[in-house]
Amino acid sequence: MSNNPRILFVGNSITWHPVKEEIGWLNEWGMAASSDDNDYVHITMRKIYERFPGAEYKIAWAVAWEREYWDAVHLVAFREFLNFKADIIVVKINENVSASNNERHPYKQHYEKLLDYLNPEGVSRMILCTGFWRMGIIDEVVRSVAMERQLPLVELNHLDRDEMKAIGLFEHKGVANHPGDRGMQEIAELVAMKVIGLLK
Repeated sequence: MSNNPRILFVGNSITWHPVKEEIGWLNEWGMAASSDDNDYVHITMRKIYERFPGAEYKIAWAVAWEREYWDAVHLVAFREFLNFKADIIVVKINENVSASNNERHPYKQHYEKLLDYLNPEGVSRMILCTGFWRMGIIDEVVRSVAMERQLPLVELNHLDRDEMKAIGLFEHKGVANHPGDRGMQEIAELVAMKVIGLLK
């Protein structure tokens, strides 16, 4: 493992979200942290920089893939990240995958295709995450893939509580249901522990 590790975060709005004025989100970082320094990616990276000052990271936004994961065209959006040659890939998605879509298009096979696409040479270490919100069958798919592939798993379901969210800080219920600073801190603690464990 390199002394200047490269970490790729594959995520959705919890990882990063562009400005969307119509819902009252005016920032470009993990929804709904109070600042970029307080979202889980930045907190995680600060912990990594303490041990590996030369570490690098990128964020691959996977919302389009989550919503239509059965359409292989969405894999192409990740092509640009293959040249990054990540040492570790943190896959923190699934919250935008519906159980009804899973019935029509079984999620597991497409989730595994995504993992293989992101790591075509099999040299990157991968970390999978369950949902910040309880996602039922979708979380079960992630757990089963982690077990079958013997990949580290970050369990996040227990954070699906009001005190971990930004309730009362945003008028839009969808935004407010995202992790606030406390929730982001908790996610970061769990993710960083797995990442640093692989880097040792």
